Amino acid sequence: MATMTTPLQTFLSWAQENGVMSNIKVQKIPDKGWGFVSKGQAARDNSIVAYIPFHLLLNTTKVGKYAKEKAPKLEETFQALLKNGVSLTERIVLICFLLYERFGRSACGEEPSFWKPYVDILPHTLHTPLFYDNTLRACLDGTSLKSAVDAKSNKLRREYNTLRPYFNQWSAQPSTTDNNVNDGHDIITFDHFIWGDGVFWSRVLSFGSRIASDSNLVGIDPDDYHLVPFLDFANHSLRPYARWELTNEGVELILTKSDSPEPILPDTEICISYGDKPNSELLFIHGFTLNDNPWSAISFPVPFYENDEFEEEKFIFMQYHGIKPLVSLTRKKGGAELTHESTRAMWISVLKKEDGLKFTNVTNESNESNESNNESQPVNLMIGDKIIRTLDELDNAINEPPLSQEIERRVINSILENVEHLLSHLKQTNEQVLKMMESGKNLRELEYIKIYREDEYKFLEYAVDDFTRKRESLMPDEYIME
Repeated sequence: MATMTTPLQTFLSWAQENGVMSNIKVQKIPDKGWGFVSKGQAARDNSIVAYIPFHLLLNTTKVGKYAKEKAPKLEETFQALLKNGVSLTERIVLICFLLYERFGRSACGEEPSFWKPYVDILPHTLHTPLFYDNTLRACLDGTSLKSAVDAKSNKLRREYNTLRPYFNQWSAQPSTTDNNVNDGHDIITFDHFIWGDGVFWSRVLSFGSRIASDSNLVGIDPDDYHLVPFLDFANHSLRPYARWELTNEGVELILTKSDSPEPILPDTEICISYGDKPNSELLFIHGFTLNDNPWSAISFPVPFYENDEFEEEKFIFMQYHGIKPLVSLTRKKGGAELTHESTRAMWISVLKKEDGLKFTNVTNESNESNESNNESQPVNLMIGDKIIRTLDELDNAINEPPLSQEIERRVINSILENVEHLLSHLKQTNEQVLKMMESGKNLRELEYIKIYREDEYKFLEYAVDDFTRKRESLMPDEYIME
């Protein structure tokens, strides 16, 4: 009797036949799924333990070429989307490919793609909050992640509703309606779509910054986002043994050099770092949290003043200049700090008419002078008689005393008010949620949520203490306007 080949065996054979070289094993890791482990004793000496050639990678360029040459239904989808003004971002292209290969191709009666062995070993079930049932999602009540999950779900629903009619053309049978074929059933469901989005964000690597900073990298596809078969078995660790590097030939997994003489022992997991990610981000994108994670962060919508007469204009100005209407706080050695983009967002949110703030409609301005009025900019922000056309000009205007001290005071007060509110809300829900978690099944998702809730609670307490100190330190400042 012939031995059945597993999807993993098929994938590893495909990878080896197509140029992947490795000196590590792939095996199941408790509570993690697949991962890398060392075959034998190894020194941490910058040695290469895996290599993935470029032709195996998935990106927009390769998907576009594949669709044109071998997947006519997928190419029809891309062309129809472009014709109807739907933006074909790298993310949308890769999600469409994943969905087409896993669900749509067979409905069209087309042959599998070159990457079928890779798509077959992708997890069919994800454990991120978007896939939680109502009970698990209720365990996020009171956290900043709850609103982020709800907003993401709504965004994906809107995207799916736009793409659904195009997905339903993936059939060998003629379409009977604009929205449904296949006996009235969707070929791609909403759950399928959020699966594709989840696979994309949890596995994609961004090459853009590395290509831009290394002049030796030439002849590489210009895309930013890439799915890298084999490398994406690597799990995350705060103390990784390895890192990935980009070369002109492909992607290498390298054992990071260490001053320690201790070698890596056989059957040790070889992890990489996904970056300095707080538990909120790890849970949101990857579905896990870490007990000893030193990175903490929290985000909330920009808190405009109640009855702010300029709120709409402020939002338009921020949108035009690429400032997200989101405030992000991170834990640093010196305290809880705003990101630079969040600092600008807060400046704009607390500016008032008494600061000389006003907005003018660009299209209504006089063209008496030929100064660089950009007609695509909907509004101009003015402080006094100065038009703020760039973010650098905003920085300069805000940092001039006495306005700088007053804006700083307002920002601190606003942040403090909001983190106190978030802490209070988390406290109110903690008891109820903890009881719910204790009475529930012993799921690892519940343990991850518990770690995240405790981490956010501690960080909010830290942020309240830190911004209280900052407020007190400003009280005697002679520049502050009453």
